[in-house]
Amino acid sequence: MNDDDLLDVLRATADEFDPVPAGVLRDASAALALRIDAELAELVGSEALVRGEGPVTLTFESEQVTVSLEISDGVVRGLVTGAEGEAVVETPHSRRAAPLTDGWFTVTEVPSGLVRVRVTASDGTPVVTQWVRG
Repeated sequence: MNDDDLLDVLRATADEFDPVPAGVLRDASAALALRIDAELAELVGSEALVRGEGPVTLTFESEQVTVSLEISDGVVRGLVTGAEGEAVVETPHSRRAAPLTDGWFTVTEVPSGLVRVRVTASDGTPVVTQWVRG
């Protein structure tokens, strides 16, 4: 048995006994299908309690924008500095917008799973956060 044959046996065994959940493959495929045509705001801080036990708080920064988020029970709340207009909460299968009011926004009925937020910097540059699991 050569290395390729061994890898084929290992791959088949993993597929049989520990397959990747369909939802993971679906979400990953959908996330990759969405274009990133914006400046990326990187995660600079996070605080999460045990899964299912309270909100997740995250902070993202780009050169011009800071996005602080709280994600809990299908609700994404945020404070955005350096942007104007609206915040768009994206999942692999949906987009929900909310106006920025004094920098604050709230979006409800956000499906669990991957989420990111898109805003427009004060100079018109689109900015999007990294994907996170909400």
